[in-house]
Amino acid sequence: MKSNAGTNVLSTFLALVLAGAGFAAAPARAQDHLKVAIGQINNWENQAPTLGQDAGIFKRHNLVLENVGTQGAGETLQPVISGSADLGAGVGAAGVMRAFARGAPVRILLPAFTGRGDLFWYVKADSPLKTVKDISASNTIAYSTSGSSSNNLVLAFIDELGVKAKPTATGGPAGTLTRSCPARSTSAGRPRRSA
Repeated sequence: MKSNAGTNVLSTFLALVLAGAGFAAAPARAQDHLKVAIGQINNWENQAPTLGQDAGIFKRHNLVLENVGTQGAGETLQPVISGSADLGAGVGAAGVMRAFARGAPVRILLPAFTGRGDLFWYVKADSPLKTVKDISASNTIAYSTSGSSSNNLVLAFIDELGVKAKPTATGGPAGTLTRSCPARSTSAGRPRRSA
């Protein structure tokens, strides 16, 4: 049986919105407004809120989403923590767990991906860096934003693997590709999550 991944993502996000807003027991009477902070809003895996809003799926359930894009998980967590956004989407589990462990009033409602590692780093094909052991103090290694899952992993590379590279925040995928490939100002890039 074939499954439609887009429909599954939208259905999952609708369930998240309904559960997170407390509407699961009864339908909303008037349109309810929810502000959703979305890390790297144009990445495919993060488009459920915008696609669902554009397709009228949330309107059928008397919901209006105000979708606001951020550069990544670190920037997505802050509006949720401060209360200026109702929900955050496109945030990795590691970023949320780290914020929670530090006392932030957040919780994970449901994952977008399960069962596989979906973050990876890359170098240009002609780079002298062939393995993580080749990374030295003269190199940089990219992550999206402070507090993001990619930032947490870079910190783990340093702490647990002894990587000496300078961590460098590059924002979303466009910034990472621009900084790491043509000008080589970042030695190891971190693109968006793989789909």
